[in-house]
Amino acid sequence: MKGISTILVTALTAILLMPFNIKAQTGRSDGSRFGHGEDSIRCLRNNSLYRENIRNNDIITAYGYWVPVFDECPQVSKNLYLDGAKIYRYFLDNETNPKRYAELSDTLMLIYDQRIEYFGEKGKVRGFQGADLLKYRRNDGIEFVQQGYNYLKESLELKEDDASRAVLPTLLSASITLYKDGKLSAKQTIEDYIQVSEIIDKMIMEKPGDEKLAELKSSLDNNFVSEGPGDCDALIEYFTGEHQSKKNDAAFLTMLTNLLSARKCTDADLYFVSIKDLFKLAPSSESAVNIALYARDKWHNEEAIAYFKQALEMETDENKKADYHLGMAISYQRLENKPAAREAALKAAAARPGFGEPYILIGQLYADSKNECAGEKLPNAIFWVAVDMFIKAKTIDATLEERANKLIATYSPYYPDKEKAFFENILEGSTYTIGCWINETTRVRF
Repeated sequence: MKGISTILVTALTAILLMPFNIKAQTGRSDGSRFGHGEDSIRCLRNNSLYRENIRNNDIITAYGYWVPVFDECPQVSKNLYLDGAKIYRYFLDNETNPKRYAELSDTLMLIYDQRIEYFGEKGKVRGFQGADLLKYRRNDGIEFVQQGYNYLKESLELKEDDASRAVLPTLLSASITLYKDGKLSAKQTIEDYIQVSEIIDKMIMEKPGDEKLAELKSSLDNNFVSEGPGDCDALIEYFTGEHQSKKNDAAFLTMLTNLLSARKCTDADLYFVSIKDLFKLAPSSESAVNIALYARDKWHNEEAIAYFKQALEMETDENKKADYHLGMAISYQRLENKPAAREAALKAAAARPGFGEPYILIGQLYADSKNECAGEKLPNAIFWVAVDMFIKAKTIDATLEERANKLIATYSPYYPDKEKAFFENILEGSTYTIGCWINETTRVRF
């Protein structure tokens, strides 16, 4: 137990002759706040005493006076239920006995039900009730998650325009849990996300400078992206219609592109259309790169290069620029524009010291140029400069050693023959220049 021990609470309860697990309100409900005659005097006295102890944060003593008020004059004040919830949350936070814990939780739910019966505000109260049920019983069985979810849904339906901020992430979390357990369809969980997201968006529009709302929105999006339904077909089927009505909503498009990317649904046309729509509304290096990568995957290399260039114009981070230059180099390689590919790869290497990947690509460009750049004297001399690049790659980036060694082992057996080189007056260890577009000088080896 964190605070008061179970033994102490049990002893005090026995002294006060009041059970924790009140089963139902059995007192007067004739419409009067305090009852009549002596009942009224007793109710007023107990109400005053429990309230005084609550103000002093003496929960144990307050409880003894609170129970008869709850039982005998349930319409005395809404504070009776606010304080009752506070008392039972305190006991729950300090209880370790599973049976008593369940009884305390049941009574807390009863307090909320009775508050609704006498003081209304059903939408508001269901929100508190669902949040507390999930807080205290989420791990006790999926049925409690389902009931908590039902309370929160009811709260949202009754108070959508004035929903509690606390209800929104709790509802989404419960919805995702039920989806994972097979109790909700992917479609329902997606709809729950859309519902809470739209409510948050309205709140942000009304209070654009509220940083906590922005953080809540981001948290909701991240939770749905990382934990929500992962079936591409279900996501695409649902969000295709949503996209049509929200293709000018940058926040929605950001969520959608992140979601489809996280779910590996980037082959879908919806993803490509969405990232291009997002780029039009909110141009950024990140969205430009997403378009470039998608276009490259589809072998639309000219389009990929155009977007890589736009990403580079907007990016200030040199590390990211290195990746963008290398991405562009790969697209040039696929277009068989080897000089442009090398130029982009060298820019990638310059942007990030110790970046060996660009030299791997340059080495492959050289090796692939044998037919067009091989000289008449020693056609296979081109493999010298290719291997030079592989050696450089592993020298500056140790993580590439295994890969570079495999490439070296692949191409070094094709080095020129020593005897043929001798007749050409080319000696081992001397320098040799490969012309063509490569124009590199290397060391002779056999």
